[in-house]
Amino acid sequence: MDPLDKHVIKTALKTLQAAGGTGIKKLGLLDQIDLAAGCMTTSEQREAAFQMMKERGWITSYMEPIWHDQRWTLTERGLTALEGM
Repeated sequence: MDPLDKHVIKTALKTLQAAGGTGIKKLGLLDQIDLAAGCMTTSEQREAAFQMMKERGWITSYMEPIWHDQRWTLTERGLTALEGM
């Protein structure tokens, strides 16, 4: 992972930490990836960062009961990864 990738992932994890148990929709999280990169990223770049966090068990999702939106939250593993960055 290059320094920009690390910065992007760290920002995404911090965003999820700030959201707490409520979490955030995937689109909102992908928007944070663009903000962290300082420029528009490609769909492939954003999806790669998202998939990496998901595959490593740093994030998990749940179905929000009122609007039935899928929301993403930080896991304990993700918090550990964030603290190590």
